Amino acid sequence: MLLQVDPVDSFSGTFRVPSSKPETQRAILTGTLAEGTSRVFNDLRCDETETMKNACRAFGAKITEHDGFLEIQGIGQSFPNIRRVIQSRGSGLVFRIVTALASVQPSPVVVTGDATLRNRVMEPLLRALRELGADIESIVGENKAPVVNWGRGLKGGTCHLPGDISSQFITAVLFAAPLAEGPVEIEVTGEVYSQSYIRQTLASLTDAGIKVSASEDLRHYEVEPSAYQAQDVTTHEDYTSASYLLAAAALFPGRTVLSNVYGDSMQGEFAIVPILERLGVNVTFDRATSSLTVDNPPDSLCGTFEVDVRDCPNIVPTLAALGAYVRGSLRVTGGRLTRFHKASRIEAMAAELTRAGVDIEVLYDDGICDGFEVRGARTYPGGVTLSSWGDHRIFMSLFVAGLRMRSANRFSGFEDVRLSFPTFLEEFARAGVRTAAVEEENAPAEAVG
Repeated sequence: MLLQVDPVDSFSGTFRVPSSKPETQRAILTGTLAEGTSRVFNDLRCDETETMKNACRAFGAKITEHDGFLEIQGIGQSFPNIRRVIQSRGSGLVFRIVTALASVQPSPVVVTGDATLRNRVMEPLLRALRELGADIESIVGENKAPVVNWGRGLKGGTCHLPGDISSQFITAVLFAAPLAEGPVEIEVTGEVYSQSYIRQTLASLTDAGIKVSASEDLRHYEVEPSAYQAQDVTTHEDYTSASYLLAAAALFPGRTVLSNVYGDSMQGEFAIVPILERLGVNVTFDRATSSLTVDNPPDSLCGTFEVDVRDCPNIVPTLAALGAYVRGSLRVTGGRLTRFHKASRIEAMAAELTRAGVDIEVLYDDGICDGFEVRGARTYPGGVTLSSWGDHRIFMSLFVAGLRMRSANRFSGFEDVRLSFPTFLEEFARAGVRTAAVEEENAPAEAVG
């Protein structure tokens, strides 16, 4: 199934930004591991937060959805004897955290996922957990998913992790470390990418009463055995999701208002706001109304720009889409981590935008795909079929890039917006974007928005 998307002449209106996926997932975890009742207000409800809830329910938590909040009855430190398979689907974060937490419960647990997850790198996490006393085996024998964790506990001690593959390895060990028999130290080698996600984890743990400390460079961590405390948490906007609406607003002169935006965020992807300002777009926060207003003058997106994305990797595809219309050039570096995501995102965006006629070049650092340089134009012919490479963020970014082309494009993977931004198509429909699902290139179209 493909999605045909017609271009538009303008983009304006009021749109709601989804709540933060990482904040919601971390709040679900701390509520699950606490004893007592926690509530998560303004939570995001999408496939990947549902996957996290189901995994936590498998550990024994009782999670109830109410209008505007979640209620969580946590399990504290008394993990039940569950003996079951836990499905992580395509979520790397769920797989990695569940694998770590399964070490401290009393019976074997198989942790698995879909085909995309089974191809992702897991070996550094499994090695680190084994250093702490966990008994884990990769069922396929390649240190990848699925795995069986025999549930023989974490003794504590020191483990070692790389900083340049995935911050989720560090987050997974940090969530399990307070439940170890003794103190845990984490030593990180190499440059630490995606630091904002690690800082979000540290803040979540500290707010939940965990005794954790980290060095300023985030290469050394110490965690004492401690109990999670029940609490109420309110999640705010998700800046990765907001980036698609912000990029669309930046492609057309006019005014756009985003709601459910509070303005204070630890998310690295908040960088999309100052990036737009550098590109000549005016962005104003109104904390009284929890909104953000974009005023885009006709002469924006013109000049020569360079952006380092080592702390905001999830907006790499968005920046490629935006860069296609920068009259001058946009050079993005520091994105090497994205080759470990659902798709190799730099290569994917470069391949698909090239298919659409965009002048984009992949940049390499020591032979590793690290970024891109794109020299934009006012518009492109369109009328092409573009692949999401099985990655919902590739689809959403290509969708935005197609809005200013001259003819309708067709895209694969549109169903996957449910993973993190389930109302994506509805929000863009508010701006008059017309879409239609088609079975194949010459099949009749069925309107979806």
